[in-house]
Order: sequence, then structure tokens, then C-alpha cells
Amino acid sequence: MNNTTNEIKNFNKSQVYRLIYENNGITKQSIAYHLHISLPTITKCLNALMSEGKIICSSSKASTGGRPAVLYHFNETARIAIGVEVLADRLNIAVVNLIGDVIKEESIEISFLDSESYFSIYRNVLSRVIDSLHVGKSTVLGITICMQGIVAPDGEHVFFGKLLNSTSFTRSSFSKGISYPISLVHDAEVAALAELWSLQQIQTGIFISLNTYVGTAVIIGGQVIHTENLSSGAYEHMILHPNGDICYCGKKGCADAYISANSIKRSSRENLEVFFENKAAGARMETEIWDEYLKDLASFIDNARMVICGDIILSGTLSKYLSRSDFENIRSYIESTTTFRNLNYHIYKGRFGEKAALIGAALTRIQTYLRSEGLKSDIFIPGASDRYTVPQSLQ
Repeated sequence: MNNTTNEIKNFNKSQVYRLIYENNGITKQSIAYHLHISLPTITKCLNALMSEGKIICSSSKASTGGRPAVLYHFNETARIAIGVEVLADRLNIAVVNLIGDVIKEESIEISFLDSESYFSIYRNVLSRVIDSLHVGKSTVLGITICMQGIVAPDGEHVFFGKLLNSTSFTRSSFSKGISYPISLVHDAEVAALAELWSLQQIQTGIFISLNTYVGTAVIIGGQVIHTENLSSGAYEHMILHPNGDICYCGKKGCADAYISANSIKRSSRENLEVFFENKAAGARMETEIWDEYLKDLASFIDNARMVICGDIILSGTLSKYLSRSDFENIRSYIESTTTFRNLNYHIYKGRFGEKAALIGAALTRIQTYLRSEGLKSDIFIPGASDRYTVPQSLQ
């Protein structure tokens, strides 16, 4: 009987917690109305959730001069997670709350080396960030480290890490001296997770990160697909131009050599800011390079969609430079060459851009926590992205 009573109490509390999560700023009376639970029971649930720090309350402004109503809110910082992005020349750290907002960031320029000196600096910076939060240890769900490399199935080491010029480091290299759970993940995979955080309508598709180097991930059933060996795929190493420019992987003609941010810098011999300033001013060279870039990107998207016929998410550094007309040109190029025309799909511009992997790393732990609490994990963030549909003339 006692076990049954506890189960009912926990069920009621879980129902109240979820309703507050989905309807932030709700009164006790509204909770009772929606859940058909008595006010005394609701009060007990609210008190328990308050004592656990999972919800907070505030007073509404009374519109008729009466007593202001008490509103109950989901506590966005009841738990937090930390994402760490390891790049060849930089270390980025972000602290993310339960609704996916970044509440603290830090970034330092440092060349990656599999050495004690590097990991000592990493530990010092990470510890400084955590100490600045002034939260209890139980508040921090853990640390997820994303990197430009394919993580082995055991999650303990990287077996392909040419961009970091090392595969000898392990998870223990990062966890030494850190008293929180730590995991290693592939950057493209968690970057896709970050964009899906707000683009929950996508069920099937391909994520493309247009950073210094390109990263890709496959989405099926609204989830990023993870395979044992190549994480969520490596479309960027499909051949776009046979015997073309050499890729960092050693092959010739890989898509990465043509649609990465590096390809723009290499072709123009300019940094991205200068390149796009000149392009905006109508400079001929930059305009021609960009048009050729969009054609290569369109070809890559068309090739990728021959494998997974779904929507496309474009994220990463270059995504912020993509205009509506650029998206229309991409669609036009695809329609002019593809085997299968007039298919219903969308190309989305991601919300997080070059920070997608960093934020997505933290979201892996946020998502796990929300699921463990019985809360939906597909939070929709208003204004999170732009969608570019097919122009009428191309349909």
C-alpha cells in the first residue's frame, strides 16, 4: 500500500512538473483545472518541487486591484550542462541551461597538443568557469567535449583526428582532475542536435555544417543517427569533382575542398569578413567565387539527397552569410540539374551557426536530464531559424 501511495504521489508531482514546464507561469488553480487534481494535492506537489529547486514562483500584477495571483515557473537553471569545443587553434566553453540558453561562455586561443601543458591549461580554464557559476556540484549535469575527429565506439578515444593532428589522446586526458562526468563526441553530430533542438519539425534530412571544415550528420525519425564507426556519416568526403583539389583527408575532389569556409579563403586569398564586404560592394572576383561556391554547394546537396531524401539544415560559419536570394539560387541550381524534380523538401538556415557544436555538446546532457524527468525534450524556441521554401517559379 505504501509503495502504491508513493507511486501516486510521484506520478502527480511529475504531472504537475510537466505542466509547468509546458506552460511557464501558471497558477495553482489552472494546474488543478488542467490535471483534475485537488488543490491540496497540487499544493503538496508544488511544495515538493519548490524544495527540490525545480520550480520557482512569482506574483502577477493584479488587474483589478485584488490580491495578485502566484505564478509557478519552470526553473531553467535547476540543472546546467557544460559544452567544450576543442579546435586545432582554440578552446571554447559554454554553460547551457535547461531550455538551451547559453548563460556563460569563454574562449581562448590555444593550439591543441596532446601534452600535459595543454591539458593543464584546459583544466584551469574549465575550473575557473565552473567556480564562477556559484552553484552546487549536483546542479552541473556534466561536461561533454566535442572535437574535429571521429570518436571510437567505446567513447574513450579518437580514431580519426587529422584536423587535430593526433589520435593518441583519450577521454581520461580530459577527465583527469575533473570531478564531473565527461564524455567525448564528434562535433558534427552534436551540432546537428543543437539545430534540431529548435527545428523539431524535421523528421528526415541531412545536416551540413559550413565551418572552416565541413561536417555532416544524418537525421532519421527526428533524431541524429549514430553509427559505430563513422559517427553520423561523412558526406563531406564524397567526391564532388573527380581528381580535383586535394582534401585534408588525402583524397582529391572531396566536397570539403569546395564548400568549406577554407575554400572561400583559399580561392580569394582573403579572410571571410573582407571577402563578404567586397562581395556586398559588387566586386567582380568575389561575386564570381561566391556564385561558383553556391553551385558546388547545390551539387553537394543534390548528391546527398540521392542517399537521404529529406530536408537540409545549413549551419556553421558560412550560414550567417547566406541570404534569401542565395537560398533561392541554390534551389534553382538543384532544380536545373537534379534527376528528380519537384520534390517537396525544405532548406533551413540553422540558428546556432558556428556555435552549434559547442552548444549541442551541452545539450546532449540537457536532453538526457529532461527525458529522465518525463519532460519533452524537443523544446521549440521562437524565432530560432529561417525556412526557405521553393520559389513559386521553381515549383
